[in-house]
Amino acid sequence: MEGEAGERVDLTLLRRHLGAAILAVLLCSAGLLPAPPPVSAAPGVPRVSDIRAWTNEIYTRVAIDTGDEVSWQASTLRADPARGLPPRIFIDIRGAGIRDEIRSKPVEVRNGLLRQVRAGRFDRDTVRVVIDLERESTYRVFALPGPFRIIVDIDGAGEIPVLPNSPGPAAAGPSSEDPATVPPAIPPSAAPPTPSADPAASSAPPAIPPPVESSRVVASHPSQARKPRVRVMIDPGHGGKDPGAIGPTGLKEKDVVLEIGRRIREKLSRFGEFDVRMTRDEDVFIPLEERTAMANKGGADIFVSLHINASRNRRAEGFSTYVLSRGASNREDLELAARENGVPLHKLQGVKFIIDDMFTGARKNESLRLAKTVNDAVVRHVSTRYPGAQSIGLKQAPFYVLVGARMTAVLVEASFISNAREEARLRDPSCLDGIADGVVEAIRYYGQNGILAHSDY
Repeated sequence: MEGEAGERVDLTLLRRHLGAAILAVLLCSAGLLPAPPPVSAAPGVPRVSDIRAWTNEIYTRVAIDTGDEVSWQASTLRADPARGLPPRIFIDIRGAGIRDEIRSKPVEVRNGLLRQVRAGRFDRDTVRVVIDLERESTYRVFALPGPFRIIVDIDGAGEIPVLPNSPGPAAAGPSSEDPATVPPAIPPSAAPPTPSADPAASSAPPAIPPPVESSRVVASHPSQARKPRVRVMIDPGHGGKDPGAIGPTGLKEKDVVLEIGRRIREKLSRFGEFDVRMTRDEDVFIPLEERTAMANKGGADIFVSLHINASRNRRAEGFSTYVLSRGASNREDLELAARENGVPLHKLQGVKFIIDDMFTGARKNESLRLAKTVNDAVVRHVSTRYPGAQSIGLKQAPFYVLVGARMTAVLVEASFISNAREEARLRDPSCLDGIADGVVEAIRYYGQNGILAHSDY
């Protein structure tokens, strides 16, 4: 392997044994010696099984799949012009093997931010993954369990603060953040303002050219003459092999949220200032880290992840909307986050990633505002169809799907599918319309009133 991933070759030993190696090859070809077996990790040893990347010219997310938990450390190397090596981020993974196809075939990117991602043996006990950069960039590395994968977020715009070289544990204990301090958004009786009749109004920000999207991203109305100014990524949770929560009569969360997402897209796309996309528009499984990467890569201004709650208490009911936090105010919210993340609670409490620097300042405030607006609007719209719909309110918890989001991001838990009465409502198209109308109202309010801290994509 080129560069530092294979630099420990003893040239003296190489010359000393060159003759013996040539003789062994001749004997093998003549059938006098058996061919050596391929090098592979011992059974039960974790191994780098896949490397995935989502990228645009200023952002890339790389996921390194190992399946089982491994020890790892990340660092950087400056460019070495004399050897033709660019600036590099590298992750050393100890006690792991590597799939042969990954070692022999780098992941090519070459988009102005990254050149490629390559991997190989650094020593007998270490696999090194090297990310060759086109230019110096800030980055963040964290791990997600269930299955274990190492995530590298690379930011060419310098939004990510520089972190220490190695990760540190971050317990997901109770949060010290107080949702009650969030300023009010839309008054309960207020309706969103009517869109301007003049699409060329001088107050509208300039349109942003749409980037090249993942094949899984579903764009709405791509032929519109006027490019939209607010990009919205709707994320119907679960899908495919992951049904999510299942109600008493068999209704599946993945099916309900997909239908709600389609309704939001259809309603919001009627307004020309919005570009509405979905992480999935069919019954497919998409990993949590990929959903966030799709929103980042697409330069979304708003990310709304749709879910349906569940509880062991079959009487639990109501609507809640979450923002990202390293902890939660109670055990129930932690259990919910663990279920949505697909991990046991103890894994969630010991997860090693850093949230505080990911979600600060204006972006955090905007997410808190949007979450409150969404929750109030959804409850109000559903209540017109089903009087007495309950609001649980604005909450915070460590949801993986929100980790690393570069935009205003919220997660909606639209009632309890474990409650027989609320499950029956979720089979009613008018209830699904009420949920969709509430989300649309909140997004329109934000888009039309300039509250958004627009991204620079």
